[in-house]
Amino acid sequence: MSIVGIDLGVHKIALVCITTGEQEAWLYSATHPERDLQLSELGAMAHDFCLLHQADSVWIEDVIIGNNRKYSIGLAQTLGAVMADLAQLRMGQGTDICTVDNKTWKKALLGNGNASKDEIRDYIDVSQSGYAPQCEGEQDLYDATCIALYGQQILDRAAHLQLQPGRVDSEDESVRS
Repeated sequence: MSIVGIDLGVHKIALVCITTGEQEAWLYSATHPERDLQLSELGAMAHDFCLLHQADSVWIEDVIIGNNRKYSIGLAQTLGAVMADLAQLRMGQGTDICTVDNKTWKKALLGNGNASKDEIRDYIDVSQSGYAPQCEGEQDLYDATCIALYGQQILDRAAHLQLQPGRVDSEDESVRS
């Protein structure tokens, strides 16, 4: 299974792909000065990264609405561009695309929804040390790695629930009374 985590910025995206214990990470900054071309570039980069890695599931950090409205709007634009380009993978390959709030993945992985940047780095460096070298000290790559690990945790939990004895799948009518 190939899981991609994406951390968004206004002018950049951090992409991490986790497949069977391996990781590849890219930090990409838009090169065009015009906003529409930046968004096109960021969306295309996310699409190409996920296509290259044959992503089964993509997890994107959702937009934080904060006091800086201009920044929040810029993140929302980036999220829209990325999701629009990734929709092609959903339609063509069935790639699952999800957004996740930053407090949700932080709480699930680190036990604290308000975890600091230092706590996130420490989690990867200590608890998930195999992924640390690909982060190259870049906070956005640490975040994207955590987002991918969160996605992996959710998918593992879902698979475990499907294998529970006594669970009824929609396709298995013989178990129902």
